Amino acid sequence: MRRQASNAGRRRAGSTLLEMVIGVTILAILAQMLIGASTASSAVTEVGNIEGEIFRQSERAMSRILGDLRRSGFVEVNGREYPHVFEAGEAGPGFEQHDHVPGQMAAAPGDADFGVMRSIVLCLPSDLDGDGRPELDADADGTPELDRNKDGVPTDDLLDVGRLWHPSLASIHPDTRLVWSHADVSYQVTATGPGGENELVRMVSSVAGRPRERQVLARGVERIQFDTSASSGFTIPGGTVRVRLFFRVRGSDGKVYRSRIESTVRLRNS
Repeated sequence: MRRQASNAGRRRAGSTLLEMVIGVTILAILAQMLIGASTASSAVTEVGNIEGEIFRQSERAMSRILGDLRRSGFVEVNGREYPHVFEAGEAGPGFEQHDHVPGQMAAAPGDADFGVMRSIVLCLPSDLDGDGRPELDADADGTPELDRNKDGVPTDDLLDVGRLWHPSLASIHPDTRLVWSHADVSYQVTATGPGGENELVRMVSSVAGRPRERQVLARGVERIQFDTSASSGFTIPGGTVRVRLFFRVRGSDGKVYRSRIESTVRLRNS
């Protein structure tokens, strides 16, 4: 009887040890599965975050660009022709305030986002009184009608014009009588981000002692390309400007995410 009891005890001890080994193995497998699922979930989340951020930035930047383009025109103001497109960050005579070091492009020949970096300088209608409306010299007396006192009735009386108007700030078009600002606007891509990444920048030039304005619209921009009919080889209609905006962002795993947005718009006076 004692031998049978001893054998039964050994069988129970062996079974307990085997159960422990099986249990540990199952737990290890479950842990690996959980880690794998967590890693996959994190990767999916990162992809969604990157793609979502690129989409938001591209839509926001394009909306701002198109808003300026629709307000601008093919026009000569203050001895300069607009819009003015330029490459390699060299804006040229008369537009030196918009010279810049262009951002570095990672795309190689053959890549869908490889190509020329082409910036633009625009002339916009003047808004000296800040009412959001283009200004006119309706009576052709050399002074535009403004609304300095905010009563909703623009006039060229001293009460409305005050010290807002000066020929150094804007020009009156001789035919349309529309007032065009001398503070022109450029869009450019520079490697000025916190980590040295490319940024899409909207730059307003200095005029009559007023400081330049710089606004970052997007980061992770591979390049921007503006074209007029002439710069495109006459592949787009006259009086229009085409803008192409390319994004290239690298994830934590080294994967490259690309996006492109494009639009063509007719300027107001063409």
